Amino acid sequence: MSAGKLVRGALYVHRTAITELAPEARALVEKATAMSGTVGWNVARLQGDVVGLLEYEDFDSAAFPRLISSTRLNLSTGEIKSSDFSRSDNPLILHRKEQLVSNRDPRGARWAETTKRLVEMGLFKNSHLIGRQRPWTERLAAAGLLVVGDEVRAS
Repeated sequence: MSAGKLVRGALYVHRTAITELAPEARALVEKATAMSGTVGWNVARLQGDVVGLLEYEDFDSAAFPRLISSTRLNLSTGEIKSSDFSRSDNPLILHRKEQLVSNRDPRGARWAETTKRLVEMGLFKNSHLIGRQRPWTERLAAAGLLVVGDEVRAS
């Protein structure tokens, strides 16, 4: 696999890297997108027969994209469940976004450098506590850092 991030048994992959998936996984995403209609998404989450089509804010403009919406499709039962997070005051955010794109994606190297620096600073310790925007922003601020667009800078 040259793209995708495994989190608790689920594979997350950016839309631009779907072609990097094994044929079976690609087929699941294709079936889910056909079932979902015109749902906007840029990240697919695959776990068994359940595919999530997730819309995060733009990867190029956000260092840690926040989740805007989610459509969960059970390919076995046909059940579809959608959730809107666009008005959340503390949305879920995405870390290590470089892992979701192809290894050949030129953006990945820059994003990986940001992740590496923050890991070296210890900011990913107890990562279960930083999955939402507010605690992550607070942790960065405590380290003297500020997110500006898709960069992390000294404040």
